[in-house]
Amino acid sequence: MPLIDTHVHIDFYPDPQKVARQYEALKIYTMFVTNLPELFQKHYSSFKQFKYVRLCLGFHPQVASEYELNESLFKELICKTRYIGEVGLDYIKEHTDIKNRQIKAFEYITSPLINKGRIYTIHCKQTEDVTLDILKENGVKHAIFHWYSGKVSTLEKIIDNGYYLSLNPKMLNTQNGLKIIDRLPIDRILFETDGPFAKYNGQIVYPSYISKIYSDFDDVIPSFEQIVFKNFRRLLIEKDLYK
Repeated sequence: MPLIDTHVHIDFYPDPQKVARQYEALKIYTMFVTNLPELFQKHYSSFKQFKYVRLCLGFHPQVASEYELNESLFKELICKTRYIGEVGLDYIKEHTDIKNRQIKAFEYITSPLINKGRIYTIHCKQTEDVTLDILKENGVKHAIFHWYSGKVSTLEKIIDNGYYLSLNPKMLNTQNGLKIIDRLPIDRILFETDGPFAKYNGQIVYPSYISKIYSDFDDVIPSFEQIVFKNFRRLLIEKDLYK
């Protein structure tokens, strides 16, 4: 049964092509997120022929202090992918103008013009309520909340809206992470490494580590591999219903 990794910052690895080939060789279905549409454009041709790899068109909220979203480029590139990420909101420590820039970009990225049933991988650090409201207002059907660490009350709303949450190995080592995991119904669970940022035993995560990380999760969520594969397969089917 193929393994799944829904959130990887491939361009932050020292040798992205080598890591991508490892994902492909191990038959791990993988979503490579980008932080800017310009980066998606730069890397698209490198990964478009891979069977197990999907490159996501993104605009990370933390880059909003340096860049404005190039809406025309985003719109031009959207036809090349059914996957969007990393996108979302993260403005608690930012000035009002950066907050407004993030919100404007996220509202555009999730707009009916863009979403059309695409799968989103979502960042919402201390902004989970606003993020969820925008997703719902814009009718986004398919979202994966990446490394969720917010309020349990909002978590329940995310679940009620049919969205997924991707778990990474760091969550097994924190009280809050385990609390989130304990609250999740098994049909909303996916997996991510968040490589190369979320370390495993103090080391950068590579594809060869993923089967061992799945085993660690199996101690907390029995049949973890089967659950994640089933959920991801369902998500792909749902995505194709809304083209």
